[in-house]
Amino acid sequence: MDTELSPEKPLFSPEFVMLSVIAFLAFCNISLFYGFNAYMEAMHIPPMWRGVLLGLEPGTAFLVRPIISPLLTVRNSISTIALGLVTIMAALLSYQLTTDVWGLALVRVAHGLGLVLLISASVTLLVEFIPAGRSGQGFGVFTVASLLPYAVLPPIVESMLGTAGNEAAVYGRFTFFLLPALLLLVPLRHSVRRLDASLPHHHKQRPTAAQLRADLRTPGVAQLLAANLLLFTATTVVFFYMKDHLLALGSGNAGLFFTVSTGTTIVVRVVCGKLLDRVNRAAMLTLFLGVLAANLCLFGVPDSLETMLPLAALYGMCLGFVMPQMNAAMFVISEPRLRGLNTNLLLFTMDGGFFLGPLLAGLMQTDGMSLTTLFALCALGPLLAGALTWTLVGRMKDGAPRT
Repeated sequence: MDTELSPEKPLFSPEFVMLSVIAFLAFCNISLFYGFNAYMEAMHIPPMWRGVLLGLEPGTAFLVRPIISPLLTVRNSISTIALGLVTIMAALLSYQLTTDVWGLALVRVAHGLGLVLLISASVTLLVEFIPAGRSGQGFGVFTVASLLPYAVLPPIVESMLGTAGNEAAVYGRFTFFLLPALLLLVPLRHSVRRLDASLPHHHKQRPTAAQLRADLRTPGVAQLLAANLLLFTATTVVFFYMKDHLLALGSGNAGLFFTVSTGTTIVVRVVCGKLLDRVNRAAMLTLFLGVLAANLCLFGVPDSLETMLPLAALYGMCLGFVMPQMNAAMFVISEPRLRGLNTNLLLFTMDGGFFLGPLLAGLMQTDGMSLTTLFALCALGPLLAGALTWTLVGRMKDGAPRT
């Protein structure tokens, strides 16, 4: 029996909407950190240590997610989300309390732990509320909610820095934005209890080690995981180092790059949502990963923020197609009972990219590599990812989910 909601059920169920709102509020605290590298530079932390600290939060998630993912069920998801939210709030308040490397390291580890608990449990629930034939739209809408903070918050943060004093004070102020997410867990808990009671017994069981090994041998699963790791290793460098690049060009509002790129991503996902479910997913991934690689190489050409903005829009367009389609492709090739696990494995590779990207960038900058060269080198990530997704074009001709 396929436990997923039938195609006739609406996408925008109350549960789906509540999970999307929680995702929006949670990702607000991640989007705040686009300037964290510049903040640490102002504190005279060496480039290598800045890279380590940038990578510690996602690195913690990278280590913890494969441990907790097989343990997550519909039944324990709400309590896990609550624990994650409380841990994140404590971490956001703690950035103001320390300025040394080891203190910041502890805060980054706590922050990563809270995020991995929150997002992993949310995804475990999310896949239960997406109709079977609308996975592309479902992941597209959910990720719009998670991306919107990247478009809205950077300019707001830039305006707040004058009164707050520094980035750490801004992080603390945003702690209270997570309180509504905690309140939403009350009605969501009732819906989850009903869902858990309706699920067959085998769907509630945790996968065995043999089932996990068989899952990883499913054609396409390993390729998508590797492609996602390569993609996020590259794009994470853009997220953490673009502000430094634009400041070097004399920009007074580096946050505008993220507003344009993320705004374009959101427009693509809203306008082209249905298209995501009507095309060969692997072919679309290959096309836009190739365009993204060229886009990264071009970041070194503009000499001002104004001339960089068209590239920011192109960057956002590529991500608007690639990221939801990567999740949808994994959804399609996965067994219904393993969709939550496999989506969390994609997040695991995302964590890996968020850890490796800053770490490698910090090491390269220690050797004096320019940001222009660094961005061009990052183009190898989506280029190799596109080569992997190209191998799945034949398998993705039939876009129907497994049942």
